[in-house]
Amino acid sequence: MLRVLILFSSSELGGAERSLSRMAIASSNVSYELATIMGEGPWCDWVRSYGIQPLVFGKYGKGGMFGSIARLLRHLAVSPVDVLYVCGLRASLWLRSFRFLFPKTKIIHGIRWNPDSNSRLDIVFRLVERSTRFLVTKWITNSVASKRTLVQRCGIDDTRIHVIYNGINTVPKGLPVFDNRPLEVLTIANLNPRKGHREFLQVIPHVLQYVPNAHFVFIGRDDMNGTVQQAIYAAGLQDSVCYKGFQSDVTPWLKRARIFVLPSLWGEGCPTSILEAFSFGVPVVSHAIDGVPELIDDGRDGYLLPVDDIALADRIVELLLNPCLAEKMGQLGRIKVSDRFILASCVNQHEAVYREMVEN
Repeated sequence: MLRVLILFSSSELGGAERSLSRMAIASSNVSYELATIMGEGPWCDWVRSYGIQPLVFGKYGKGGMFGSIARLLRHLAVSPVDVLYVCGLRASLWLRSFRFLFPKTKIIHGIRWNPDSNSRLDIVFRLVERSTRFLVTKWITNSVASKRTLVQRCGIDDTRIHVIYNGINTVPKGLPVFDNRPLEVLTIANLNPRKGHREFLQVIPHVLQYVPNAHFVFIGRDDMNGTVQQAIYAAGLQDSVCYKGFQSDVTPWLKRARIFVLPSLWGEGCPTSILEAFSFGVPVVSHAIDGVPELIDDGRDGYLLPVDDIALADRIVELLLNPCLAEKMGQLGRIKVSDRFILASCVNQHEAVYREMVEN
């Protein structure tokens, strides 16, 4: 049986950690290990809830990052793997530096966002990929947009890049009647400048002019030190906007939502949150950036708008005031997920890539 170690640069529980871990847990034909170069975090506890013991190479007070990498290398020496699947620039760069220690192991770099922006992170990422691409065997992206960036801006041969979309384990059954759901607009995204929460707050008053009893819920880890919460109060929106913090299980909110809004401004690959919303029969409104248009059919199961387009408010109002339309769109999204974005397909496609790498 093939042995694959998936290594994350973080111990936080974001979309990348959640989607790849689910894929590994669902696989029966590959022996997976799940690991992080950081210390304990929400991802570790989440994985343990599935009965899986993650490898945590970061130990508090024991050598910092150098200690983490040393423990990882010792593990690979004692327990070699066929494929090392790295998610995150930091972990990937370290492993490339020590590539000579495990020359027979194939390395995959998993790209879970579109690194096409002018942010410092994306600029450094493209420089690293272009200058050290000979040390990586394959790349797996979760959007065509990300693959295009790797080819055009990093000089990587497109035959070395595979696009595998995220997948949902099951499409839930027994959902609440749509008309019984409150006028609730849900956003599931960690609070980060690229996710567009503060810009979205400027849209909400326009919605409230037409639907004054609408309620907006933000769920996600706070990476902005409370600035979004401060902006909510500064705008006088505390009665209409509620921040629920990080939640390991977002099912209760997806069952209630009338609309899902992802206001991201840049840097998206294949947001699992969109697929989850569709699976619960919730239509999605988002900006037409990166890999998002690969998931949403504009006007069919949701709406796509340019960044800064005030029509975002109009689309939300339209769906709140027209529940029949919203339900129809949500159901079409639900069918799409069941046809194209089931986890088994993600599992099988990964296994095919591994076998191609090992056999060649």
